[in-house]
Amino acid sequence: MILRPAGKNGSRRPQGPLLWGILPKGPPTVRGAATAVEFAVVAPIFFVFVLGFIEVGRGFMVQHLMTNAARQGCRVAIIEGKTNTDVSNAVYAVLSAQGLSGDTVTVQVDDAAGNASSAQPGDEISVTVSIPTSSVTWVPKAQFLLGTISGKYTMRRE
Repeated sequence: MILRPAGKNGSRRPQGPLLWGILPKGPPTVRGAATAVEFAVVAPIFFVFVLGFIEVGRGFMVQHLMTNAARQGCRVAIIEGKTNTDVSNAVYAVLSAQGLSGDTVTVQVDDAAGNASSAQPGDEISVTVSIPTSSVTWVPKAQFLLGTISGKYTMRRE
């Protein structure tokens, strides 16, 4: 800011049209208490929204991990001679590497419960992996996510 010596009317205001709006109008006021009260009212609401966004993002991430684990299990299931135990072990290996546990694996052959070893060429094998949201939440005692998160993948045995 450029201050020039007192002019005709004794003003020491900055020169130039862009600098006129930055000077305070009137004496300074003390608003510390009002600011603290405003923060006390707005901060909890803001933090709830931030934690909610984090939890919803975590839910999407876990759903993607479930679908990826189901895909890995399905890749094992379409190999001839593999059983549901082999499929479950493949799924558990993927999820344990990501730090997730407590999931359930369901194998279906042509949309009915069955063993992957009994599937014939041309049959569709679906693997569904589910996990309760209570075991994947990062926020304690928060109920932003309810129910279960699951991923499903389907492949055809060749």
